[in-house]
Amino acid sequence: MGKLEARRQKVLIRLRGIERLIAALGGEAPAGDGRRGRRGRRAAVAGRRVGVARRGRRRRATGRPLPEFIKDVLAKNPEGMRAKDVAQAVTRAGYKSHSKDFYGIVAATLRDTHNFKRVSRGVYRLAK
Repeated sequence: MGKLEARRQKVLIRLRGIERLIAALGGEAPAGDGRRGRRGRRAAVAGRRVGVARRGRRRRATGRPLPEFIKDVLAKNPEGMRAKDVAQAVTRAGYKSHSKDFYGIVAATLRDTHNFKRVSRGVYRLAK
């Protein structure tokens, strides 16, 4: 019985994920079988965990994506720049981020081999 209940729980989790995807695309997910389980009505209706506040997705404040800012900064420095310096230059150029680890985001973006090339450890330039 325990194995079946665990299997059922995994299937329900997958189903909730699929229903969220359907809702995100503007469709309407079926109401389900009417069972609420252990979590209660509020969570069953909302399709989320009880007690967890829902945060909206933040919009980009600058209107331009981060890779475009990085390309602009690296275009002015053809020999390349350290990731730390790129992060500072992008911030000075007007990119606003609420991230606690903005350097990590910049470093991850620089690893995109289609747009940027690694010159040496921590130093990147535009890919040609």
